[in-house]
Order: sequence, then C-alpha cells, then structure tokens
Amino acid sequence: MISWMTCITKMDSSGKIRVDDFFYQVGKVIWIPFCIAGFWFVHYGYERYSSFAECAVKRRCGFPCPGCGGTRAFYYLFQGEFIKSFLYNPVVIYGILAYFHFMLLYLFRKHSRKTVIRKEIYIPYYLYFAIVILLIQWCIKLIIILFFL
Repeated sequence: MISWMTCITKMDSSGKIRVDDFFYQVGKVIWIPFCIAGFWFVHYGYERYSSFAECAVKRRCGFPCPGCGGTRAFYYLFQGEFIKSFLYNPVVIYGILAYFHFMLLYLFRKHSRKTVIRKEIYIPYYLYFAIVILLIQWCIKLIIILFFL
C-alpha cells in the first residue's frame, strides 16, 4: 500500500522514505502559511487574543514553564525586533535559524556534485540543541526570579 508520504518524498534504495526528504517537503509547504499567520498575529491577533495565551503553569505555580515567553517572542520576531524576541525565548529564533539551515543544507547536499560522506541530514540534532537551549533559558529565568526578584 502506498502512503501519502510516498507521493511527496523519494524512497532510498531499500524502499524506505528518507526523513530529511520528508521534512524538506513539509518545510516547503508550511513556510508561506506560517508567514501569513505570523503577520496576521502581529497586526490583528496579539492584542485581541494575548490574554488567551497566558501560561497555565505560571498561573498555578507562580514560576514560568520552559516555554514561557514563546508567544511574545513570536510577536517580536514578526515585528522585526529580533533581540527582544531572543530575550523572551531564544528557541523561537533558533527554530527559524534551524529551519533555514536545514533547508539550505538539504539543497546543497541534494544538488552538490561533490560526494558527501553522509547524504541524509540527521534531524534529531536540531531537536536536541533546541531542548538544551530551552532548558538553559528556563534555568536562567528561574535563577533570576528566585534570587534577584
């Protein structure tokens, strides 16, 4: 049975769908809707719906969760205030940079005439690095709250 993924991705010689091919195709498809949603959010949605984005963990415990500041980081990212976005939640900026890095690396490896040792891009490294950034910024926020506020 042929799944929907085989229609948009290529299979390697063993008949398996390559993960990087799948993520590249998904990345191409979601880029424009993501930008449209982001610009709508900045110009119309943030003032209307920002009260709905309040963190339930912070409301209950009084401490921020690891993802706190993500909504404001997206808001400032689409406003063009990259430093403010980074200060609220650096994972948002990292996600955009990782997206561009992956897409460019994929295109380079796909169309390079040189032999690349490993053709497939190992996707979990992007996630591992995002988790490390998320935990570091969360620890810094907790230290600031506990010892300086």
